[in-house]
Amino acid sequence: MDSIGRLACIVACAGLGACGGGGTVETNVRLPASDRPDVTPTASSDAIRVPAGEAFNYPRFSSGQEGPDARGSAMAAGADGAVCFAEVNGEGKAWGAFQLGYAFDHQATSPSPCVVHVRLTAEEAGRSSRGEGAGADASADGAVNLVFFMKDSMGLTIKEESLVFSTLNRGPRDATTRHDFVFEADLQPERGYYVIVSGRVDASATQSATSRVDLKVSDVAMDIRWGREPTGAVRAASQGS
Repeated sequence: MDSIGRLACIVACAGLGACGGGGTVETNVRLPASDRPDVTPTASSDAIRVPAGEAFNYPRFSSGQEGPDARGSAMAAGADGAVCFAEVNGEGKAWGAFQLGYAFDHQATSPSPCVVHVRLTAEEAGRSSRGEGAGADASADGAVNLVFFMKDSMGLTIKEESLVFSTLNRGPRDATTRHDFVFEADLQPERGYYVIVSGRVDASATQSATSRVDLKVSDVAMDIRWGREPTGAVRAASQGS
């Protein structure tokens, strides 16, 4: 990346933090240009296939808890997934979060059209309860949030897709969903790019109540192919066929 690109990256990343306890899924990203591999697409270039060809180079895991019996956790799950959970028994709150993806620098003198294909399986679970004799003010809550996004090093969002959003306000939940979608993008010269799956779980409870939420993503695959595909092929893949 040239000096202008590096300066743009610094400006875009200023003030961005890691996953925190704010209750929303994290879509800020930051990776030094020296750690982003250079990619110069040509008509004969192979696709970027993550993790089949390239390992995820943007794994981030964070968690936290408040209260005597609260716990949050997030970690990798094999070479192509991540898992997080948050659990509270009694007064407190907890959270776990991850970002799993790939970052690279687009080293070209003109825009490069590409097609991005994303596939993954998401499993979520949630339970809450109030103990016997709990007062009317006893409560428990939890939330699961999973998104995919593509951003550049200037902070511009090219694509954002909500994959999972649920709360325990709707009652207990166990669900498994398969996501398979495709979109087109034009990569700009001398700019970094991130393709990321970002997930977060939050749990909270008052005295005499409990809450637990879990999220796991597996079989995560991201392919970036150069050029354009027929509209019909893009539509079919986005519908999971």
